[in-house]
Amino acid sequence: MISWLAVRGRYVKNLPRVVSLKQTVERTASSATLKVVSALAGGNLLATVIAIIGSLVQARFVSPSDLGYLRSFSIITGYTVFLNLGLFESLHRLYPYYIGKGQRSLALTHAEIGQAWNVAMSLVLSGIFVAFAISSMILGNWHAMLAWLVQAVAIAVIFYGGYLNATFRSGHDFKTIAKGSVISGAASFLTLPLFIAWPYVALILRSSLGSLVNLIYLHIRRPLHLQWRFNWKEWYALVRQGLPIFIASYGATSLWSALEATVVLRYLGTLALGLWTMSFMLFQAAKMLPDAINAVYFPRINETFGRSESIAELWQLTRGPMLLGLFGMLLIVILSWMCLPIVIPILMPKYVASIPAMDIMLLILPITALELPYAFLVAQGRIVQQNFIVYGSMGCFLLLALAATHLGLGLRGVVSASVMGQFVEVLLIHGYLYLTRKPRQKCQRDQTSDPSTPA
Repeated sequence: MISWLAVRGRYVKNLPRVVSLKQTVERTASSATLKVVSALAGGNLLATVIAIIGSLVQARFVSPSDLGYLRSFSIITGYTVFLNLGLFESLHRLYPYYIGKGQRSLALTHAEIGQAWNVAMSLVLSGIFVAFAISSMILGNWHAMLAWLVQAVAIAVIFYGGYLNATFRSGHDFKTIAKGSVISGAASFLTLPLFIAWPYVALILRSSLGSLVNLIYLHIRRPLHLQWRFNWKEWYALVRQGLPIFIASYGATSLWSALEATVVLRYLGTLALGLWTMSFMLFQAAKMLPDAINAVYFPRINETFGRSESIAELWQLTRGPMLLGLFGMLLIVILSWMCLPIVIPILMPKYVASIPAMDIMLLILPITALELPYAFLVAQGRIVQQNFIVYGSMGCFLLLALAATHLGLGLRGVVSASVMGQFVEVLLIHGYLYLTRKPRQKCQRDQTSDPSTPA
């Protein structure tokens, strides 16, 4: 009886914590935000299914070498994203921040400059790639010509499409993004019959048509219809604020994938790059789900911090979705590990060699779910910490990747190095937030914490 009472006493003692967790999950499940996430995730889920079907059809007819050849052209596109110079970050951060502060006119002023710069960069860089395409056509290399045209479309999607996505912030707007994902998937799906007769041409169309249609749809349904206005002084102020933040986000996204593809191409060749690309395509399709959660909560984190300056409120906002996303992604990883060895040899026999890389790459999914608190650092303006976390983890990845290639570990070694690097990034994020936690609600912000203060 005494032992039972002791156990019972511990249970009762811990009951408030259990109830608190239960209440957190219930609040998350019943919140309007979750409904927005569900709508966006539902659209992304349908787009994911369409993308996976398309990838399976593509894999039946396109060899890893051809896929790797096309992917090699996109490496340079990943590096040119740096010419955004932080305008994405300024807009992503300042637009919802000033909306939360009630300063709508100032928010729209930043949006106008962001629109002008990204449209200009889309036209200039796409024009350069079109010139490369014409040069390749003159030389009789139509494979290269089509590949350069794909990059021209990709540049427009990255720059102007990135600007458009930064201006979508309400529940209705996020539903528009979800619809755009479905429309994009449907447009790509229409190219599948072409793989039977013209596999390379179909690969080109599938790589660009869906993104182009989605870009046009988002342009038509854009929430902001702004005048064309550009001012160098205002542009410089935005770049000065956004570039330090952008350097970190650029390193974590475009630069990371470009470096990984470069390492694969340089040390393992075009065939390995094709296998990596197919793995990356399937991974990106599955990653739409955690990205849907992050896409909704990132601007809400900035807006909440702009209103309350409370880190505790940010944890309250994100803890439930982050845990639900983590368990959901782990479930997807386990199911994928069970299915891939059965499905790939039947549906994608040319890419059987990519199964180990796919298995390893899927581990990034739960890691992505745990990256949500990174937005806390962005909202606080912890620029030095962001760059330390991103480039410190990237340095770990590059060292491990180069070591893997020299040890003869092949594609699995490079992908494993990437996963380890991103895991280090999550450890650094949560470790920093834990070490700098404060008992009071208000966070003592440093000089860079106010988005209106230049870094």
